[in-house]
Amino acid sequence: MPDPAVLLERRGAVALVTLNRPETLNALSSALVAEFIAIVRSLEGDPSVKAVVLTGAGKGFCSGMDIGDMGNADRPKSHLVWPRPRYDLQPATLLRGLNMPVIGAINGVAAGAGMSIALSTDIRIMSDQSRMVPLFIKRGLMPDMGGNYLLQKIVGTQKALEILWTGDALPPDECLRLGLVSRVVPQAELIAAAVAIGEKFANKPSVAVALIKRHVYRAESVSLETDLEFGSFGQERLMTTKDFKEGYRAYLEKRDPKFKGE
Repeated sequence: MPDPAVLLERRGAVALVTLNRPETLNALSSALVAEFIAIVRSLEGDPSVKAVVLTGAGKGFCSGMDIGDMGNADRPKSHLVWPRPRYDLQPATLLRGLNMPVIGAINGVAAGAGMSIALSTDIRIMSDQSRMVPLFIKRGLMPDMGGNYLLQKIVGTQKALEILWTGDALPPDECLRLGLVSRVVPQAELIAAAVAIGEKFANKPSVAVALIKRHVYRAESVSLETDLEFGSFGQERLMTTKDFKEGYRAYLEKRDPKFKGE
């Protein structure tokens, strides 16, 4: 029986999701995609999970689409690997749709679609031995799976065009400078550092965490007036929660709050 293409491990309140095809630098096969979708969906319904860490097994984060699943050069499969007509199943939609933070722990090469998946996470850190490679142009392709949208939002139009047109690898220091990641750490410390970020959410009010995530991403594509309206709605919603009452009571009593996600 083959090994699972995606592994799920619990580290307390943190779910560690590992793409597990190290022999291909975790290239996206049909099996991996199906398992990834199922695992991410299962996390949404688990209130004990407060954060998710996404990484890759072995020396790669994700090397992009598996060439073996793409057919040959003369007759490539039009659907490739990910179910393109189902936008709700795309990694950017799945990961951004989770109510909890998703921390990308980029442990090696994140190339092509693998870079798109990395950029779909909420907080990204990478090891000093990793790199992002927007290699689409070198295959006669353009970025998909949200890669173009996500990259442009982070670095701006001019820099996104330069990155995508050249297809040059981006080393850790350049990724940090451009804001593609928030931190670079030694390879041996990567998973521990990512899990430590996730653990910070174990005692935070999960309803507020979820609404903040939704609010920030909505702000990318709406007017100031719409953002103000959603902020007012969200604040009113949060002020009805038990966590708000606990937070306010803890402030008055000069103690740390004990949130329950209610």
